[in-house]
Amino acid sequence: MDSLPTPPPGLAVTWRRLLWEAIKREWPVWFTSLVILANGLLPIFQTLLTRFREHPVLFNTVLPFGAFHVGRSLTVAIGFVLVYLSFHLLQRRRVAWWLAIVSLSLALITHLVFQHWYEALAPAVALALLVIFRKRFSVRTERQSITRGLALSIFVVVFAIVYGVVGFSFLDYRDFGFDFSFGEALYRTLRQLFFVQNTDLVTHSRYARWFLDSLNVMGGLALAFVAYSIFRPVVYRLQVLPREAAEARAILAKYGRSSYDYFKVWPDKSYFFSDTRKSFVSYKTVLSVVFSLGDPVGPEDELEKTTSSFLRYCSDNGWLVAFLIPDMLPIYERLGLSELKIGKEAIVDLDHFSSDTINTKYFRKIKRRFETRGYKLVRYKPPHSATLLDEVEEVSKRWLSEPGRREFGFIQGSFSRGYVATTPLVVLRDSTGRPLAFVNEIPSYRPGEGNFDMMRHVAEVPPGTMDYIFTELMLALKQEGYRSFDLGLAPFAGVGERPEAPMGERAVHLLFNTLFWFVSYKGMRNYKVKFEPNWEDRFIVYQGGPIGLVRIALAIGRVL
Repeated sequence: MDSLPTPPPGLAVTWRRLLWEAIKREWPVWFTSLVILANGLLPIFQTLLTRFREHPVLFNTVLPFGAFHVGRSLTVAIGFVLVYLSFHLLQRRRVAWWLAIVSLSLALITHLVFQHWYEALAPAVALALLVIFRKRFSVRTERQSITRGLALSIFVVVFAIVYGVVGFSFLDYRDFGFDFSFGEALYRTLRQLFFVQNTDLVTHSRYARWFLDSLNVMGGLALAFVAYSIFRPVVYRLQVLPREAAEARAILAKYGRSSYDYFKVWPDKSYFFSDTRKSFVSYKTVLSVVFSLGDPVGPEDELEKTTSSFLRYCSDNGWLVAFLIPDMLPIYERLGLSELKIGKEAIVDLDHFSSDTINTKYFRKIKRRFETRGYKLVRYKPPHSATLLDEVEEVSKRWLSEPGRREFGFIQGSFSRGYVATTPLVVLRDSTGRPLAFVNEIPSYRPGEGNFDMMRHVAEVPPGTMDYIFTELMLALKQEGYRSFDLGLAPFAGVGERPEAPMGERAVHLLFNTLFWFVSYKGMRNYKVKFEPNWEDRFIVYQGGPIGLVRIALAIGRVL
C-alpha cells in the first residue's frame, strides 16, 4: 500500500503559528465560556460524587451560588443551564451574555448577604470577565422567534397543567393509594412539571408511573421551546423581492466596475443595501459563513461605510464574512480583515494579442488546421432559435457527462436555456455543420473588456479546439473596439511563491503543493500562458483569522 506524501516540514510550523494567532485573537471568548462551563460542571459532579449532609461546604467557594441549599435536582438543573449558556457564549450570543449577567449577579448578592464574602469570588470573577469582554458577545436573537416560542411554551405549560389536574383527579384509588382533590391535583402537577418531583407519592401501578413520566416530558418540552426561541439567531430571507432585484440591477448598471459584477444579480444571491439605497452587497450564506462576490457596488465615496455596515449586520447574526475576489483591498485592511492570495487573473491585451501573439508558431498552426479541415466558427447574437438552443444544450449535456465535470455557481453561471438565450454564443461546427463546442459571451463592467462564462465541448473535438475559439473571438472583439479580454482565474497560481508572502498564503501554498489534485490547477495556468496575458493577483478577504479560514474552507465547497 502506497503511503501518503509527507507534508513539507514548513507546513506544520506555519499552521502552528496560525493557530497561535487565532488563540490570541479569540481567547477572551473562549476563556469566558470556559469559566461559565466550569461553574456549570462543578455542581453537577458535586451532586453525583458528594453527599451534602456529610460535606455541606465542599466546593463552597467555587460554586456560582449556594445551590446545595435547594436540593440535588435543582443543583443539577442549574449546572446544566450554565453549561448550556457556556456554549451559546462561545457563539457570542448576546442574550446568553445577559442571562449569565443576571444569574451571576444574583449569585453574588446571595453569597454576600447569606454566606461568607470569599464565597462570592468565583461569581465575581466570572461577572467581571463578562463585563470586560461585553463587546465580544454581539450576536442577536430574533425577537419574533422569541415571542412565538414563549407563546408556544405558555400554551404547552397551560395544556400540561390541565392535563395533569384532570389526570390526577380521575386516577383510580389503586394507582397511588388515595384520591386527589382539585387543589392537591394542581399542587402535584406543578411539582412534577417543574421537576421538584413528588417523592412522597408511591406508585402502585404501571399506569401511575407512566403518568408521572408523561408530566416530566411535557415540562421538558416547554423548557426546550423556551431555550430554542431565546437562542435562535436572527433569520434572514433567502427570497429576494423583485423590487430589490430591480434596485440592485439599476445600481450595477450605474456603478459596476468588475468582470464578476454580472453574477452579482443572479438568483442565488441576497442583497444588503446601504442606508442611502445607493449601494449594495451581493452575498450568499452557507453554514453561517457569508460569501460576498467582490466589492460592494455603489458610489466610491460610500463603499467603505457600506462595507462596515454589512460587517456589523453579519456580526449581529453570528455570521463569518469572506469577500471573494475583491479589488479595493485598502478598504478591508482599514476595517481589520485579513487577506489571502488565491490565484491570478489572466487579462489578455487585445492589441498585443492581435499584433504579436497570434503570429507565434503555435497559433498559426492552430488557425491553419481548423480552416483547412472545413471547421466553421459562427457568432450568434440573441435572440436565438430553438434549434440553436437544442444544439448547445446537447453539447453541454455531453460535456457534463464526462467524469469530474459538474455545474459551478456563485462566481459563474450554470447552463439553462433561459440564461443562454440571453447571451451571445460562439459555436464551432465541423464540415457537416454538427456543433462541437461553444462559448457564451457575457458583459464585463470593466470598460473595454470582453468576457465569457461557459466553455463546453463534446469529447471527440480535435486538439486545440478551445484555443481556436478564443483566438477568433478575441480577434473579433478587437475589431469591435474592445481593448482586453478576461480569460479567467488560475486558482492558486503564484500563491505563496513570493519571499514576502504572508504566513497564511505560504501555508496554503505548502498545503496545495502536497495534494495530488493541485496538478489540475497548475494545468489551468499553463493553458492560459500561451495567450501571453497580463497576470493580476486575486484575493479572498476574510474575518476570524486562521480558525475563520478553516470555516470558510469547509463552507466554500457548498457555494462554488
